[in-house]
Amino acid sequence: MESSGWIFISGLYRIAAMRLIIDISVLVCSLLYLVSCASTPERIREESPVQALPEAGPVQETLAEGAGYVLGKDSLDIRGKKFALDCTGVVLAIYYYAGLDLTRDFPKYSGNGVIRLYKSLEQQKLLYDTNLPETGDIIFWDNTYDRNEDGRSNDPLTHVAMVVSARKDGTIEYIHHNYRKGIIVEYMNLRNPDVFQRLEAGEMRIINSPIRMRTPGKSHAEKWLSSQLYKIFGRGYLLSL
Repeated sequence: MESSGWIFISGLYRIAAMRLIIDISVLVCSLLYLVSCASTPERIREESPVQALPEAGPVQETLAEGAGYVLGKDSLDIRGKKFALDCTGVVLAIYYYAGLDLTRDFPKYSGNGVIRLYKSLEQQKLLYDTNLPETGDIIFWDNTYDRNEDGRSNDPLTHVAMVVSARKDGTIEYIHHNYRKGIIVEYMNLRNPDVFQRLEAGEMRIINSPIRMRTPGKSHAEKWLSSQLYKIFGRGYLLSL
């Protein structure tokens, strides 16, 4: 009986030992799997049509919200501060809605609001050229009207707007003050700069909105579309305050 009991106990020890070895093997394999997963490179995300910089993202979202707030308004009063109902005033008001005062450096420069805004961004190297801007980018144009009234296209920095969105096909939606229609959203596509409108899916779609003021009694100037008179973009939301 003692011999049989000993054999039985020895068998139990062997079974327990085998289970322990199996458990250790499973644990080692699990650890190796986790390590291999941790070292696997992350999958690259699909490119978004609006490339928002990580540190500026929330500000850009608020700028888009501000654009919706001022759209169609006939006066600009943001948190108790009044802004002129013109192209510069619209951009300044939207940025002020997001907590950014773009006029900080205006006293350093001469000229109209567009020129002063341009120089403020130029000073901090925030101007850049692209076919696909980001939400909140400021658009500058030349020659949108004959400022010096000499009949020639030699008038730099005459208009400004803010990008609301940009699609993969190059369509840019921007909000600005139209001298006839007020605060509206219009279009620009720098990949098709000479196209005003075209038929798509049975409907006429505007590709590049007219932007040069038309002289009464005269036809359009040679360059009159938003894409043709575009100058450059500026990242006002990165302006250090």
